[in-house]
Amino acid sequence: MASRPEETGYRARRATALACLAWCIADGPAAADPAGNHRVRGWTIATQLCSPCHIIGRGPQAGEFSDPVFLRVAKMPSTTGPALAVFLRSHHERMPSLRLDRDEMDAVIDDILSLKGARAARP
Repeated sequence: MASRPEETGYRARRATALACLAWCIADGPAAADPAGNHRVRGWTIATQLCSPCHIIGRGPQAGEFSDPVFLRVAKMPSTTGPALAVFLRSHHERMPSLRLDRDEMDAVIDDILSLKGARAARP
């Protein structure tokens, strides 16, 4: 039986939500604190808005991606919360204009900064 397009979209959103939940559980105690939850919200936003063009997490993703990889951005000495806030508010030629409210932007920044101590997974 063929599925309708709206069912396919629902399944994709459900799969993304389940992946986020599994990632939160696998991340352990850090996900239980409020800062961890804010970071997870940032990861969810980045998954929806940024992952079509950027590698957003610690491990490899399927598909074609362009730089910058969030892990490399996080590890740059110049990467700070204020620097990321300025970047996210600025227009960039090869990037769509994102309209994030302050809380969404802070959540994405928390997610990126959480990668500072992370090591990339090997494919």
